[in-house]
Amino acid sequence: MKHVKKFMLLTVMLLALTVPAVSYASEANEEPAPIQQYVNDMQPGWNLGNTFDAVGADETAWGNPRVTQQFIENLADQGFKSIRIPVTFDQRMSTASDFTIDEQFLSRLDQAIQWSLDEGLYVMINVHHDSWIWLESGMQQNHDESLARFEAIWTQLADRYKDYTTKLMFESINEPRFWGSEEEKQTYLDELNTAFYEIVRNSGGNNAVRPIVLPTLDTGSEQHKIDALYDFIVKLDDPNVIATIHYYGFWPFSVNIAGVTTFNEETKNDVITTFNRAYDNFVAKGIPVVIGEFGLLGFDTDLYAIQQGEKLKFFEFMIHYAQEKQLTHMLWDNGQHFGRQSYQWSDQELYDMMKASWAGRSATAETDSVFIKGNSAIEDVEIELQLHGNQFSALTHQGNALIANENYVLNSSVLTLKASLLEELTSQGELGRNAELTIEFNQGKDWKLFIITYDTPVLGSASGTTEQFHIPVAYNGDQLATMEALYEDGSNAGPQNWTSFKEFAYTFKPDYTNNTLTLTSNFFNEVNDGNVKLKLHFWSGELLEYTITKNGTAVIGSITPPYRDIASHWSFAGVARAAELGIVTGNTDGSFHPDQALSRADLAVMIGRALQLRADTTNETLFADEASIPAYAKSFITQLAQLQIINGYTDGSFRPKQHVTRAELAVIIARALKLEGPAAASYPDQASIPSWAQNEIALVTDLKLMNGKANGHFDATASTTRAEAATVMVRVVDYLAAASNQQDSQQ
Repeated sequence: MKHVKKFMLLTVMLLALTVPAVSYASEANEEPAPIQQYVNDMQPGWNLGNTFDAVGADETAWGNPRVTQQFIENLADQGFKSIRIPVTFDQRMSTASDFTIDEQFLSRLDQAIQWSLDEGLYVMINVHHDSWIWLESGMQQNHDESLARFEAIWTQLADRYKDYTTKLMFESINEPRFWGSEEEKQTYLDELNTAFYEIVRNSGGNNAVRPIVLPTLDTGSEQHKIDALYDFIVKLDDPNVIATIHYYGFWPFSVNIAGVTTFNEETKNDVITTFNRAYDNFVAKGIPVVIGEFGLLGFDTDLYAIQQGEKLKFFEFMIHYAQEKQLTHMLWDNGQHFGRQSYQWSDQELYDMMKASWAGRSATAETDSVFIKGNSAIEDVEIELQLHGNQFSALTHQGNALIANENYVLNSSVLTLKASLLEELTSQGELGRNAELTIEFNQGKDWKLFIITYDTPVLGSASGTTEQFHIPVAYNGDQLATMEALYEDGSNAGPQNWTSFKEFAYTFKPDYTNNTLTLTSNFFNEVNDGNVKLKLHFWSGELLEYTITKNGTAVIGSITPPYRDIASHWSFAGVARAAELGIVTGNTDGSFHPDQALSRADLAVMIGRALQLRADTTNETLFADEASIPAYAKSFITQLAQLQIINGYTDGSFRPKQHVTRAELAVIIARALKLEGPAAASYPDQASIPSWAQNEIALVTDLKLMNGKANGHFDATASTTRAEAATVMVRVVDYLAAASNQQDSQQ
């Protein structure tokens, strides 16, 4: 078909857009060209995904309901100004030489277009999944028929819609890709775009000036792809052409892989670099750009594959920067965002952030979650705010404003949550989300802070198959950030083995309701038989290891406990950490005997190691029963006695084998940490607690170093078990570390 370089000035052109000849060099203070204004007026846009583009019997083939006028009305009410309606024609057109499109299907498309126009929306239609279904291979293997089929589609569409308002625009093809060399691929795209252009412009009616949308190869934003499309558009010398690219973010962040779990500088710079390239090469030269699809790729597997706060920061910045560069953005929604029948957003917070970003910037923060470890000393928490030109207004809880300098301190952009506030919010001691704070600003969207109490997650053994393998996990309020997988030789296991960090939701997926971690068939499809070590990284900072063994389709999973008799014991996490810290050691047979009563000698060793006392200062003690004191405990007993942390009896003996009561443990811990001041506890069995231990038990209870048993009683005279003591010693270590950090921050 003959290439049309210029068009006559038809009356219909003047009536439709009335635009002057385009200039590809613009001044900074120049008014936007009519086509740029057209694109500006499309902001923001939305995609009717997985509907008319679905491959199957009809628009419901991929799970979405039929489009209704009421849905389009509700969509417009959300604030969108344009709608992109992707259309796949493959199975909806005859295979005869005329390639006639099914009239019933086109009538449904007519309805969706007209309903959208009736709501004042700009409308974009295209040729969608045909790009990979038959054009990708067809342009190389069956060139003439593929081109004829493509031309037939646009010949029919151009004629059908030629008298529609110019608020309806045509996009030649979605995400064009082809077999062949890079040069061949670009040649095929230019050929399709040329055919599309000539058909539309020569079809009469408003099509002579109708805005048309041309994609880069793959709708990618690489420089060579942008350069190729720019050169093509310049040769057209047509003022009503729009360039389009797609943007799904920095890939590792977009799917949560390679350990990129946060909206970091690399992710932010990818937005900047991509949009600068689009602006510098198109917009600044008079060619407007539509980001025809944007979002995060992880949404296809799980809306929460990317952590909520990090997701909101990405959308806030991406929308802001697109608008700063005059790029119109169109959200890809295949049914996972705005309910086609409920007319509700699946993630209201995401929509609220997008809507606020259409009008200006919103403040964010370095995190939206504050993790407080149960039974640990609580200290002040600092959170860096990213104000983005906004001003802090208030910090609220349940609608009530918190008190500055009492509940929190704001110093420039650093918000400090006071330990007293956090203690109050977590006083119930329940694991999981305890409170929701709202940071309010003078404009834009507020930022939510979730106060979460957690304990170290506990993993369980499992057996299953490679189809889906479920690991039992007591998350204990914590949340999984990412997972590594490595073979025994240290090499990376599983898909994308250039990184040890696997793709969230695609290869592994936590289930906080059913307390499982599922490894998917996608993971096992690329895992060799043998042992694989998993490293589970949690948002609290906890890191756990787990071993799976694959043999064909059979899989078993196990934790590697430091001692053989604690794998299923309630104290597993505490004992394992105590062993890691060197506070406890097991028996020669590999056991720990967690329920065995603790002796005074073993208590001295645990406390001495927790306090990091030297183990080799002396082998002599001053007690009358020196001969009965085990050699491994003598050094610690001597030092603790000198520090008046553990005393002997009135007869001068130490009694190393005597069991330690829970009351005695509380008193010794209080002495070791130099806890002072009056305190009061309110256990149901308070009356049975010895008077000499009442205050100390209250002190260690307030600091969550010790607590009651399952029935709520303290049970002061009961013997302390080895498991209880190990767990308490870990809390002592954490308390000392927190106190040291607080002291350092005050210096």
